Amino acid sequence: MSGGGTVWARRLLVAAGTAALGYGVYGAVDAGEFALAPYRNFLATSLVWPLLLAVPAALGLGALVVRAVPGPARAPVQAALFVTGVVLVVALPLLIGTGHDPTLPSALPRAYGRGLALVLGLVWAGAAVWATARVRAARG
Repeated sequence: MSGGGTVWARRLLVAAGTAALGYGVYGAVDAGEFALAPYRNFLATSLVWPLLLAVPAALGLGALVVRAVPGPARAPVQAALFVTGVVLVVALPLLIGTGHDPTLPSALPRAYGRGLALVLGLVWAGAAVWATARVRAARG
């Protein structure tokens, strides 16, 4: 797309997203039994807290990685940290149980903590293999 086409595509996407958001808010308010607390709690745990925790943690970990991790192993560690952060942001509402209703057994039915540990274990095992290969290749 040319520069002008990109601008119009963005404007259309923003307009469509705003319309969808407005439709969702209207539907929630018009439903009759509208309680603000569950929505506020969900937004706080899924949007606000990860940002307040993730940004300072990412900056601090980035500085620590640059100082503590040798050059060849730095990229795998940075990649694993990035994936860990994304997975934690996505998994946080499930781990906390936001929106869980005891009367709905199908809502949040899994052991999300165990799944998170498995995913992060695989991510860091892959990063360890990758880092080891890079360090060995750098040594010759």
